[in-house]
Amino acid sequence: MPKIAGNIEFTNFSKSEYLLHDTIQNHYVKISNEVYDLLCLIDGKKSIHDIIIAYNNQYDLELTEEFVHDLLYKKLQPYGLLEGENENLKKYKKPGYLNLSFIIFNENLLKKITPFFGFLFKSKISICVIILCIGIIGSCLYYHFDLYSSFNLRNSLIYFFILMAMSTTFHEIGHASSANYFGAKHGGIGGGFYLFTPVYYADVTDVWRLPKKQRIVVNLAGMYFELIFCSLIVVFATLILKNSFLAVLASIVCIKTLNNLNPFLRSDGYWIFSDIINKPNLMSHAGKKVLSIFSKKQKKWKGEDFLLFFYGLISYSIILLFVYYVIIKNPNSILLFPKNLYNFFKNLFTRGAEFSFSEFAQLLVPMLFFYLLFNFIKGFIISKKDKLSKS
Repeated sequence: MPKIAGNIEFTNFSKSEYLLHDTIQNHYVKISNEVYDLLCLIDGKKSIHDIIIAYNNQYDLELTEEFVHDLLYKKLQPYGLLEGENENLKKYKKPGYLNLSFIIFNENLLKKITPFFGFLFKSKISICVIILCIGIIGSCLYYHFDLYSSFNLRNSLIYFFILMAMSTTFHEIGHASSANYFGAKHGGIGGGFYLFTPVYYADVTDVWRLPKKQRIVVNLAGMYFELIFCSLIVVFATLILKNSFLAVLASIVCIKTLNNLNPFLRSDGYWIFSDIINKPNLMSHAGKKVLSIFSKKQKKWKGEDFLLFFYGLISYSIILLFVYYVIIKNPNSILLFPKNLYNFFKNLFTRGAEFSFSEFAQLLVPMLFFYLLFNFIKGFIISKKDKLSKS
């Protein structure tokens, strides 16, 4: 007599899909409308045999007990679907692309802050704020164009990084505030490393329960808040401090946030594109779609299938071009990497030695190469283990 666990919630995700949410382990699993209809027949009183008869009679199908048993107890139960079945439950894991992550502002502290920013997401207010902020940033760059064109960022890195840290914090508060405004839960704000680059992140996984348009707004909210923050700094620097340098620096930081629209890195652009085509694991789906062209069994493609295919094709092309550049065009960066890394840290901690950010930037290329190589080998080993365990 299977029974749905009390910690399981269902949310309509799209026209053909529902979202199964385990509120304890914080798992989110997409299921089809057909699977959802089957799960709705589970009430703790019917046996699997009775559920199958009711479902087959209702939809004129011929589901077997073996199929339904595997679906419930092997595929869905690891996500906490059934009450009293606590074996082989999957524990929540942090995203694999985020390394050395840690919490900076915990969930309880953030919950005290986010409600105050809800008014910024009302449509009329948000439109006025965006137009005003764009006008402020644009005017700053226009009237201080000479200072901007001759701006030496290297001599101002410490100020730039401080302003960047403050702006990025506000960026993540924007994500959390928008999630709270639309009724989704949010976790804390943390830090970590993505492709050897320090990053901030806000845990807003629960927004998958929201409609597509609201999810896109949540993903755009970070840049929206950075625009507001930088505009306030420009106004404060211009009217109060009379400091054109700080105003231009804030404008540069504001322009920098447009990098988040890049859909080929796991930033806001990636999640926006993922929301548009309703694919939470975008990179994985895109890779499978590219490989599917070599399959003998070809299904008729829809519009989103073509989007996934071209997205995956471009992603793989970028990786191949990067590998070609490293191995063919610049092999010394790989061969001399240990020596260059040793010399860099030696100079970094040697008094009187020159510290060069350009040297550090050159180290990032081989570091990224070894990171990709490590993930490829790890994925290959895991896939081999999975095949052996299934056999």
